[in-house]
Amino acid sequence: MAAKGLPAAGSGSIEIAAGSELKYQGKVNFVCGGIDGLKNPRVWVDAYTPGTADLIYGEGGGAGDTFTLGGGWSKWVEQGGGPAHCIAHLAWIMDTHGKEWSGHSAQKEFVELDTVEFDATG
Repeated sequence: MAAKGLPAAGSGSIEIAAGSELKYQGKVNFVCGGIDGLKNPRVWVDAYTPGTADLIYGEGGGAGDTFTLGGGWSKWVEQGGGPAHCIAHLAWIMDTHGKEWSGHSAQKEFVELDTVEFDATG
């Protein structure tokens, strides 16, 4: 259940922005929709060794941020790159009062609006 006036789970959209570099250490941006009314929509990017559940990179940021796949330090960086299967999640965080989390209260729920999966080259 969504908080009053805020997007419900599954009601958004996230796509990879044109010009994104889908490779290790590549810069990736996203085009996000259905985030009206949110002050702090979030994107989380996870990367896995292909064909496994081995998480090698994870990073969160704002919906308009640029992500460097692998980041400054991660298991992906430690292993020197290589291909990865990535999932980007568009979401917002609900606090214990049923409102959008402002960073000053306890978090209650991760409200996922959409995901996009892609493969990154090494």
